Amino acid sequence: MRQSRVFVQQELGAGLRIELDRDTSHYLKNVLRLSLDATVVLFNGQGGEYQGTVVALGKSQVTIQLGRLAPIDRCSPVLIQLGLCVTKREAMDTAVQMATELGVSQIQPLYSDYTHVARQAAAKRAGHWQHIIYSACEQCGLNRPPVLRPVEELSDWMAQADADLKLIADPSGQANLLKLSATPASIAVLIGPEGGFSAQELVDAHQQGFIAVGLGPRILRAAHAPATVIGLLQARFGDLQHSLEGNEVDLGLDIVHIGD
Repeated sequence: MRQSRVFVQQELGAGLRIELDRDTSHYLKNVLRLSLDATVVLFNGQGGEYQGTVVALGKSQVTIQLGRLAPIDRCSPVLIQLGLCVTKREAMDTAVQMATELGVSQIQPLYSDYTHVARQAAAKRAGHWQHIIYSACEQCGLNRPPVLRPVEELSDWMAQADADLKLIADPSGQANLLKLSATPASIAVLIGPEGGFSAQELVDAHQQGFIAVGLGPRILRAAHAPATVIGLLQARFGDLQHSLEGNEVDLGLDIVHIGD
């Protein structure tokens, strides 16, 4: 049976008995419906995770006895900075969630020429995106959540982006992600909004050293493009390549040629 994992914004330590905050207590008691002596994994983003046991259930507070630190983070060996142009609510939520699950190290929301979300509205959604990141970490096992940066102008971010490899996803791109000869330790990836990038933004990106990469013959939605690019990068340079390695499997399929 899979064990519940919960992010907490509290100091954790082996052997400590901690009283969880009201919101986390409500989640454990009323959503997960944990009982006395139930076990749960806690992490606070500072590295590793702790096995905890429920030792007290109050009306609005849950007390956990922590065990030893398990020093596992499940971080990708390649640092991926995601420059993500702000999109409408559901699309942005999906992009942030999937980018976190795929192991990016940083998420930078951006304003571009074709961004149609008010700046003030986007700034107010930062807390919402942060909650999505924490929830995604609970689900995928990541113990060091990606850093969520304040919303920034696309031009400013491109000018200061520092990485071994810099990529911009655009249908005009000719570079093949699976055939890049580089072996980068850090990658900056730029994903546009629903309308894509303006011609000037593409020129500026090229001048800043970004390589335009295409994603095949079909146009992907802004919500799905980040996961596609990051998944390919993790398979090419990161930890997905290790999971995909293994023995060849003979499917036993007979190839039938028409006319034989």
